[in-house]
Amino acid sequence: MGSNKRTINGIIRRALQGARPAGPPARIHALVDPARDPAIGAELATAGTRSFCLYGSDLPRELVAVAPHLVPLGSDSRFGQIFASYGRGRAWGVLVASHAPVETLAEHLAGLTRARLPDGREVLCRYYDPRVLRRYLPTCTATELDRVYGPIEAFLVEGERGEQREYTRDEGRLAIREPRWELWAD
Repeated sequence: MGSNKRTINGIIRRALQGARPAGPPARIHALVDPARDPAIGAELATAGTRSFCLYGSDLPRELVAVAPHLVPLGSDSRFGQIFASYGRGRAWGVLVASHAPVETLAEHLAGLTRARLPDGREVLCRYYDPRVLRRYLPTCTATELDRVYGPIEAFLVEGERGEQREYTRDEGRLAIREPRWELWAD
């Protein structure tokens, strides 16, 4: 039995190495809609909660309080715990996985807040509402998916019954699957 001996531990180790993505894990962010629930805005106003208003920074407080925000989450994130505990089943928003710097991600997401209707009118698009995103993404062409995803690896979107689904791209097509929890939880 030479160096080619295959042990169960070696087989498992090689399989796990192949399953892990290369490089550092994606950072997770909550993309939330304070207009949906006053508790979101109240938590965003809490000292220590870092967030990026997608409508900009030079706005009246009243508009900032109801505008969509991107919130970076860490393993000890109070906002992440509140989002998971109280936001579940209430369409507070979606989670976003990305390797991009948070400022780049916020700029990209801000660029998606307006949509042009067939008659040429421009309207605000509430894509960050899980009820909207889970219906919109399956209608997108490959080009539209490229525009929506940009630097985003995946969205974690709650379904109608509160279940979580992961929305990613696979060879230019939308893939909807059970969440890969190693991506979303640390």
